[in-house]
Amino acid sequence: MNGSPALSQNAAPNEPGSQLRKKLGRVRRKLVRVEFMRRLAVALIAALLGLTLIPTADWLVELPLKARMGTLIALGLVVALLLLWALVALVSQRRDEETLALMVEKEDPGFRSRLIAAVQFAQGKATVPGGSAQHMIDRMVEDTASYAGSRRLTKVVKTQRLKRVLVMLLLLGALAGGGYQLGGSLTKNLLKRAFLSDVPIPRATYIIWTSENLRIGIGDSVVLEAEVQGYQPEEGSLRIRYASGRRQTVRMERGSERNRYAATLENVQESFTFQIAIKDGRSDRQSVIALPRPSVEELAGEQRYPDYMNLPSSEHRPGEFLLYPGSELLLRITASQPLANASVRLLGELNEALTEAVVTPENPRIAEVVLPVQGGLTGFTVELQDEEGMESSDATVYRVDVLSDEPPKVRLVRPSRQRELVTSKARVLVSYEAEDRFGVDRVALSYQVGKEGEQRLVAMPLPKPGAVRISENFEWKLELIEPPLSIGDEIEFWVEAYDQSDRTKEGKSASRILKVVTPREKRDDLLSRAGDSLRRIDRATSDQDRLNAALADWIRRRSDQPGAERLEGREIERKQE
Repeated sequence: MNGSPALSQNAAPNEPGSQLRKKLGRVRRKLVRVEFMRRLAVALIAALLGLTLIPTADWLVELPLKARMGTLIALGLVVALLLLWALVALVSQRRDEETLALMVEKEDPGFRSRLIAAVQFAQGKATVPGGSAQHMIDRMVEDTASYAGSRRLTKVVKTQRLKRVLVMLLLLGALAGGGYQLGGSLTKNLLKRAFLSDVPIPRATYIIWTSENLRIGIGDSVVLEAEVQGYQPEEGSLRIRYASGRRQTVRMERGSERNRYAATLENVQESFTFQIAIKDGRSDRQSVIALPRPSVEELAGEQRYPDYMNLPSSEHRPGEFLLYPGSELLLRITASQPLANASVRLLGELNEALTEAVVTPENPRIAEVVLPVQGGLTGFTVELQDEEGMESSDATVYRVDVLSDEPPKVRLVRPSRQRELVTSKARVLVSYEAEDRFGVDRVALSYQVGKEGEQRLVAMPLPKPGAVRISENFEWKLELIEPPLSIGDEIEFWVEAYDQSDRTKEGKSASRILKVVTPREKRDDLLSRAGDSLRRIDRATSDQDRLNAALADWIRRRSDQPGAERLEGREIERKQE
């Protein structure tokens, strides 16, 4: 055992081994440095691309502040992750000496596996017996170090990927720098906006106003407008994106107002969003929501007559609104969808009065309203607004025929003569007849003394107020007239009848005239009228005598003709039968 050769604790000499390790250390540092620089360049490329794309997108579509903030945060996160990835390379890309030796030997076969063996012996990972074996190992390490001394071991680290990334970075940097210089204030403002500044984008054309968000009815037409400042071309474009996914571009023409553009869409059937583009100006994307408009599905009316008519309520439908003035019409409206409010607009001589309807809480599709029926009403329309704020359109006009309440009919029976002579204290018997479909409420005698006299009324008693037909007498005492009547005064009078509706005009009879005379003149008038009556009686008696004589003469002539006896006999027999 004592005769065996001693083992060496360090198989490789210190100087050649340390040279090899230093060379491999340079390879390690270059490998880490190249990968770190490549990853750092990738992070810079991402930052440049982001700072190029965000302003470009902002220039094209004018991103709102929230969108710019979101993209900037996303870009910051990506760049931060790439920088962290580059820092990780300082640790993850470090290789041990044996791995580096394998890489070198794979690149340079001239080492013939001596490099990794020399490294292992230099690290003290292998021991050999002393003597000739140690000497052989020393020679191998020296030869390897000598061979490595003439070689550039760092070429094993490939820099092609780093060069490509650096070229991309330089090109992108050059383009970004050139664009920044050429863009002037535009690029400066775009970069400020990318970093969340509120400065406007410099454009040739600015869109300062659009129609903004709208609500329309399905099937309606909509006019979309925009107002611009700056350069004003002859036309612009309206870019539409429908809810179904369909896209459309419509031409917008410049109107008579030089800075305003408009486009009309007919018969819109679905909701859509739109953006207006005029020259380089872009508007924010706005929406047009198409909703069904409310409509009347059913309309029913109930007419409530005035109390004095004593009639039951009657039902009415569109086309059957034959109404009586002074009554009330209860309308019940059934809509196609739940309502927020409803109203009825009266047409005719009422100057389109608007009456609000009450929406039923239990069923919002039903609304009720009570309408007063007045003369001059010719129809009405129904206006609806649903819970979405949509209003009905093209309101149907429902015709209404209002019956005219005729005034009472009055006839003056006595005095029968147009003019009568009276004394100042006479009592005139006034007989009249009055008739009204729904009843007479009161009757009055109206008179005036002289053509310039004041018209006065004398109430006349009624046996039964509200009667349909009245025939009555009234004794009018002229001595009660104030101031007292004078000889020669003429009194014009007539009878007025009123029905139970305040809206109906009074009925008037024909007028009569009373002339105030002295008692003697009145007697002379009576005697004259009596003489006239006697003369009329004499004339009637004379006429009767002449008729009797003419009849007797005709009978005698008939009896003288042949066959008269037979005819007379037949006449006698026929009378007997």
